[in-house]
Amino acid sequence: MSIVDFRMVTVTIWPEVRPRGPSPAAGPGSSTSGVRGPSPHDLHIDLTGPPVRLKVSGDIDRTTRRLWEEALGGLVTQGDDMHIDLAGLTFVDVRGTWLLTQAARGLPRGKKVFLHHAPYCLRSVLALIGPDSFPIEVET
Repeated sequence: MSIVDFRMVTVTIWPEVRPRGPSPAAGPGSSTSGVRGPSPHDLHIDLTGPPVRLKVSGDIDRTTRRLWEEALGGLVTQGDDMHIDLAGLTFVDVRGTWLLTQAARGLPRGKKVFLHHAPYCLRSVLALIGPDSFPIEVET
């Protein structure tokens, strides 16, 4: 068994930055490199603690879903309550919400996911699914 001290640990997960071609507006001799930097819509996940908490900002969609799933899986394997700060989340698609509910169902009996500052787009989908379907507590 290994013990991890999260007091000084911050892990940031960024999606892979892939080159894009020059913008159509870039003409001959343009200094556009064709590589984009991080945008506010990329998914940024910071692991902080104690208690262990994910701080999430950006978008959870088909392009960032794998990173979201890996981050949730890492918390599930710890077997403790999950605290997720979503103050910076700008969008989550239905599949991203489904992954969250699956992670909650994967927790040991009696453990919960606590969502802090959940945006309306997430709260509304969770409300449609039904609050008794999974151990998630939403704090606004």
